[in-house]
Amino acid sequence: MNVDKAVKTVRPFLTKRQMEVLKLRMKGLTQDQVAEILKTTRENVANLENRAYINIMRARITLKLLDELNPQNEIVIPAGTPITDVPRIILDRADMLGIKIVFGAETIYQYVKKKAKKRRDHLTAPLRVRILPSGKIKLTI
Repeated sequence: MNVDKAVKTVRPFLTKRQMEVLKLRMKGLTQDQVAEILKTTRENVANLENRAYINIMRARITLKLLDELNPQNEIVIPAGTPITDVPRIILDRADMLGIKIVFGAETIYQYVKKKAKKRRDHLTAPLRVRILPSGKIKLTI
């Protein structure tokens, strides 16, 4: 789908009225002042503002879930891999994806050592690693 067409045909999560309220509130106006400008009640302004923030939260959650579904962000590290190699594998994939991991190699190593199925210093089962856009990682054993 063409993004320009989508912007014109798909309506945003926020209504025009919610946008008006948020713009005025972000300028520092009180709900009473916004109500006076928009010729409505303070209660209506409060409801519009509350619904706007709920819609923003829903949009953020939706985008986060979509990012987590991206198969490129997942690595399957095979059984038999030395645990000491895992941080480098994760950091290399993150570099390929253009994602800056928020943890250093030592922290990743400790996390994997604690969570992964292992015998001595090798994985005994495949380890799924999801690299999130935030730079965090999720391990699935």
